[in-house]
Amino acid sequence: MIHIAPFRGLLYNPAKIRDLSRVVAPPYDVISPEEQEKLYKKSPHNIVHLTLNREPNPYEEVARLFEQWQADGVFIHSDRPAIYFLSHRFPLNDGEEIERLGFIALTRIEEFSKGAIRPHESTMEAPKKDRFQILRACKANLSPIFSLYSQPKPIITQMLSEHVSGITPTIQVKDPGKGMCLLWQITDDEIIRPVQHQMADQSILIADGHHRYEAALNYRNHLRAERGSGSGQEAFNYVMMYFVNMTEKGLVILPTHRLVRDFPKIPFQKLDEALQRFFYLEPYPKTPDGRRWFLRALKGGRKKHHLIGASFKKDPRYLILRLKNKRSMQRLAKNMSTPLRELDTTTLHLLILEHVLGLSPEVQVKEDAIRYLHEEEEALKAVDREDYKAAFLLNPPRPEEIVAISQQGEKMPQKSTYFYPKTLTGLVINKIDPNEEIQDGPNP
Repeated sequence: MIHIAPFRGLLYNPAKIRDLSRVVAPPYDVISPEEQEKLYKKSPHNIVHLTLNREPNPYEEVARLFEQWQADGVFIHSDRPAIYFLSHRFPLNDGEEIERLGFIALTRIEEFSKGAIRPHESTMEAPKKDRFQILRACKANLSPIFSLYSQPKPIITQMLSEHVSGITPTIQVKDPGKGMCLLWQITDDEIIRPVQHQMADQSILIADGHHRYEAALNYRNHLRAERGSGSGQEAFNYVMMYFVNMTEKGLVILPTHRLVRDFPKIPFQKLDEALQRFFYLEPYPKTPDGRRWFLRALKGGRKKHHLIGASFKKDPRYLILRLKNKRSMQRLAKNMSTPLRELDTTTLHLLILEHVLGLSPEVQVKEDAIRYLHEEEEALKAVDREDYKAAFLLNPPRPEEIVAISQQGEKMPQKSTYFYPKTLTGLVINKIDPNEEIQDGPNP
């Protein structure tokens, strides 16, 4: 059972911050060092000063800044508990404009073992510890966790859309990706109660923010150990989430490609033979036309086949790899469910990187061993111009594949999904008062 609740959000004060686009930012984990520098220079109050502080003692500085900004009136508290309806409009590469609708609310934190809230990707210890320290410093959720629910008939979205129709948004801000975010603050119990009822029987899949969710779970456990279990309604038992219906037309998943820095030296002919044992190879010349046809074939064939694109350094070909026989993966992944075993990222990491190229799972997760990126042209150029031995291009997984894997209690390989666009950080913040009790159900 999912318990959601309205909350008194902390928002940037329009009397102090006239241009909100100067202070919002993408989530911390997609900000490059170059972008971090730009965001730092945009405003001394840009949210990146809290999410990615670069001072020698970052957590102490984050705690100081967060308190200072509140004292200076940079942030103001909403008067009443609310849920926040968000319209995120954004262009795709072909110029088509898409709108993704969702809402932000609190949800009661649950262990994954209970099944109400499920992950779909594995996490790493270092980012979890870092986000836990940020949470301890601020005592606040600085950005919402992106989660998915399933409602074939979009009752919640329709209800919220109708409610805000004709009403001026509380926030309207451009995002760095040339999109636009419109946020409405909804305090009407006659709207909030039905949303709570509709969500009660849902299960939630975390789309983005696994490290932040596990940090919130650890923070809850930390405070429970200090204060006792309490009533379970204390504010630290909840985390801020952004909820999107899985059938939402604006739900876009982009592929995450891999650049491999190094692998044990293999003669070209032996590498070719090893790949041909498991895959049909479809070559394209490394020319502008060849690259265009290669990318078209990779995208165009995904409905019929599981395909992986490859470019090896000093190889004059781009390669489309199509698995010859599923039994190869069945032998290597005996303990995996069929949905996880047939995932392109599983085939890449288990069959190609580990079995063919000799990169153990431990080596694959080492820092700088693999670079993850979303632009296929950038990946292909990096093999020729930078210190990488191979690029592997993937198609994005389908939502139903993600759900099927999570329902088996399994997790996808890291960086298997990229939900686009990321939810802006700084639109609304959830300040956690450990003495506050949250009302997560409608009054009788």
